[in-house]
Amino acid sequence: MMNNKITRIIANTVGLAAVAALGITVYQLGTAPVKENAPKEQTESTGQEEDSMVDVGNSQVESENQPLIQEEGEENQDYTQDTENTVENSLEDSEADEDNSGEDANSDEEDVSSGEETLQTTENEDAGEATDVSASAVNLPAVNFSEDTLMEWPVNGNILLDYSMDQTTYFPTLDQYKLSPGISVGAVEGAPVTAAVNGTVYSIEQDAQTGTTLTMELGNGYQAVYGQLEDLTVSEGDTVKKGTTIGYIAQPTKYYSTEGTNLYFAMKRNGEPVDPIQYLP
Repeated sequence: MMNNKITRIIANTVGLAAVAALGITVYQLGTAPVKENAPKEQTESTGQEEDSMVDVGNSQVESENQPLIQEEGEENQDYTQDTENTVENSLEDSEADEDNSGEDANSDEEDVSSGEETLQTTENEDAGEATDVSASAVNLPAVNFSEDTLMEWPVNGNILLDYSMDQTTYFPTLDQYKLSPGISVGAVEGAPVTAAVNGTVYSIEQDAQTGTTLTMELGNGYQAVYGQLEDLTVSEGDTVKKGTTIGYIAQPTKYYSTEGTNLYFAMKRNGEPVDPIQYLP
């Protein structure tokens, strides 16, 4: 009984092993063609894809080459056009430079002409200035006083104090007698004072007795002295023509307060007082 079981188990085992071996063989036989056909299909597919890729690549290469060729042609054409434009521009620039050179030459000629005109104008101006200076010198009044020169009154009014160098004269403000080297002519404050004769202003000083005092050189050693002035219209060094206003009557100094507003007028020859009445009309 026991042996039968063992025999049956072995038989079943062998049968199962045979079936398993047969199944494996059949499986191998069944799967072998699939493995052989798959690479072929894959190869064929791969070949088609490669052909397709080659075609696409060729097309792409052709399509890429065609624009390149076209671009090269266009670039060549553009380069040629640029070259022509450059040549034309160079010619135009050259012509423009020639024109500018001509203009510069004309400008230089104009500058030279302008410089010559300016120089000539300057020379003319200098000549004009020299002429004006000489003309001014000619127009200056002659300062040449002499014994025969006749003056005009520097201000209109009455003589308050007369010239007296040989005897004393009474001065009301000082209440004393003293020599008088000039005359005092009564005039209202602010009245204009004119030059009695041609002369050059020698000095302008402040004097205690005669206030603002102007001394004028008359030539040949003669001088004229104007005192009790204000608001002078001339300066030292000015050459003044006879009849020209030189200032105005001021308030009198304390030495002439009683006499009132007046013009102090005196003359000197070589530093010595002379009587101005001798030369007045």
